[in-house]
Amino acid sequence: MPSSQFFSHATAAVLWGAPLPYRYSVAPAEGRADIHVSALRPDSRPRLDGVIGHTLSPKRTRVVELNGLRVTDPASTWATLSTLLRLDDLVAAGDFFVTGEEPLGRAPALTTLDELRAAQARYGRTPGATRLREALPLVRFGPLSPQETVVRLRLLDAGLPEPQLNWDVRNEWGELVAMIDLAYPDQLVGIEYEGDGHRQRERFRADIHRRERLEDLGWTIVRLTADDASIDRDPRRVREMTNRVARRLRERGWTPA
Repeated sequence: MPSSQFFSHATAAVLWGAPLPYRYSVAPAEGRADIHVSALRPDSRPRLDGVIGHTLSPKRTRVVELNGLRVTDPASTWATLSTLLRLDDLVAAGDFFVTGEEPLGRAPALTTLDELRAAQARYGRTPGATRLREALPLVRFGPLSPQETVVRLRLLDAGLPEPQLNWDVRNEWGELVAMIDLAYPDQLVGIEYEGDGHRQRERFRADIHRRERLEDLGWTIVRLTADDASIDRDPRRVREMTNRVARRLRERGWTPA
């Protein structure tokens, strides 16, 4: 690849580790995905089999090196994703870029909300600009999976208050009991997304012990699976999920505004 070209869009997002819909990481029919490669104007866009070529403005785009590869920086990558992703997916990618694994004390965030705002301003008159404007106010620090992002967005769509993200619950001695995916601390209502990994024997047993300790502290937990936390699921299933959360909140004193 010429030094004037670099990875961008979905390919850069995959290299940064961002969560993307399956179709942008591996094309099921071919066993691979086309690679997004860009050049800065006035250079021509790349033209190769298996490559989706783009030209980007040097005034808008930041290019950095990642493990020896030239890629758009996290904020520019997020901005270019606006031409590919649906709103929920774009918000989930933004959540990843500004969160990393910091809530777990691991990998730090790759960028900040301020840097996403600056990128959104730079890309303000490009294809995808409207989606960027819609997504930016919804991006939050805290989610550790795209499913957590989707659940949060569905709760907001249903008119429920915004939950706290990855909320630490401690006992009377200040010891950490659990970190709840989404929480309403005033009502002691928590929401937990449980992927297939929770079915493993040791994890299953630990989850039961954890849930009992939370109940001892007065918490009630709404447990969700992939059927509840998917963008593409039946809207009736989504309504069931949000109604369940609303019912728990009302039982514990929450009243709609």
